[in-house]
Amino acid sequence: MTTEASFTLAAVLVCVVAPLGGAAVSMLRVPGLGPRLIAGVTLAASLAAALGVTWVWHAGSGLEVVAGPRLVGGSLVHVDGLTAILLPYVAVVELAIVLVAPSRALDPVAVARLLVGATLTFAIMATDHPAALVLLWIVSLLPTWFSTLATPGGRPTARVYLLAMVVGSMLFATGVALLVADPPWFEGSGRIGAVGGWFVALAVMVRKGIAPFHSWYPALFSGAPMSTALAATMPQVASYAAVRLLVGHADVVPDELVVLTRAALVTSAYGAALATVQRDVRGLVGTLAMSQSAMVLAGLSGTVAMELCGALAIWVSSGLALTGIGLAAWALESRAGMLSLEAPQGRYADAPALAAFLLLFGLASLGFPGTLSFVADDLIIAGSLDEHFLAGTLVIVATAFSGIAVIRAWFRLFGGPAAGDAPRHEVLPRERCTLAALLAVLFGLGLWPGPFVQSLERVATSLLASRQPADVPAHSGVHP
Repeated sequence: MTTEASFTLAAVLVCVVAPLGGAAVSMLRVPGLGPRLIAGVTLAASLAAALGVTWVWHAGSGLEVVAGPRLVGGSLVHVDGLTAILLPYVAVVELAIVLVAPSRALDPVAVARLLVGATLTFAIMATDHPAALVLLWIVSLLPTWFSTLATPGGRPTARVYLLAMVVGSMLFATGVALLVADPPWFEGSGRIGAVGGWFVALAVMVRKGIAPFHSWYPALFSGAPMSTALAATMPQVASYAAVRLLVGHADVVPDELVVLTRAALVTSAYGAALATVQRDVRGLVGTLAMSQSAMVLAGLSGTVAMELCGALAIWVSSGLALTGIGLAAWALESRAGMLSLEAPQGRYADAPALAAFLLLFGLASLGFPGTLSFVADDLIIAGSLDEHFLAGTLVIVATAFSGIAVIRAWFRLFGGPAAGDAPRHEVLPRERCTLAALLAVLFGLGLWPGPFVQSLERVATSLLASRQPADVPAHSGVHP
């Protein structure tokens, strides 16, 4: 095993294990170690390790590192370009949640659940072993369910979430078993593998909140803590499973992937339209997240790298922007209570900084020039219009509705006459620094997108290639 492979595996181990250690320390309730400090330090360690993985991948010209048992081409540990991009992204999202969350939302048990969820998400992003994906898919649902169940008034939401996830998990486990029995990544696969692909596609639709299986998605944002909703949805575990299990089949683009992407495009436009009529901010964030996350699947059925590159770019850009919107809204909600959108609230005078953050994050989610989403939308619209005119049109429609929803919500929150005795809501330094850092990433990658887009192109090109033959021997090391 080369030095680069050893370093990569060690960094992945640190990234996965650090939050788990933080969860254990949080439950010990050590005097002088607050839950936010514990979570911040451990997630910062995960971020540093994830950036190390990314650096090695770039320095190694996109070489892949695999380790552990293999099953139909999937390895227990598989670090490629997709992993190198998603690990830092997930770490940034999780760390931002911990730094901005109100103190009353970060009791030791809540922090432990959040950190365990982060560990499971990191582990998912570092494997493509079918059995490991099934196990982690199921176990990663538990922190979200327990957190929602523990929220006052959250039991109805927890029941809806549990019902949807049980169905999705059964579909996923069955589909993966059929894929393993008759791998469609190799020539000569039969109907069993094709049926397995359909089961996996349905499972992805359920966990992604793709219509008609979308009812749990906005409900989670309304009935669970914002930290729980963001941590459960922004990493997009179902999208990762779709990339690993449905992209790269021997028949190039399986029918189930085409249907999945078309349903996702409809959901993207539908979710954005729903966002324009929401009555409160949590409903707005939930429907916007449903719309934006669905758009990630829009490029997965493409046969050219540009479409898949656009999907990966939206994965990162929309996730960071929606995390910023959710956290800024949560910060305002923690000070002013439930935020209604039914009439102008006039909150600009008492929360100008949060108003600015919400507007900038909203624009960053809409393809505003100079932001990463502008680059992402350009890639996916150009790729979609070249191959599928209707798909490109739906992307444009979804973006237009999202723009209407964001601007409407901003004017309802901050427009109108201000109350004369309204308290001024100052932004705390940790909130200001975290939200500003997220904006810096979005605008930095938008103003200088070259290296990031080139990395995405390399990832997209490798993902479009078929998997290695099934008789490749199990081993550890580096692959070109």
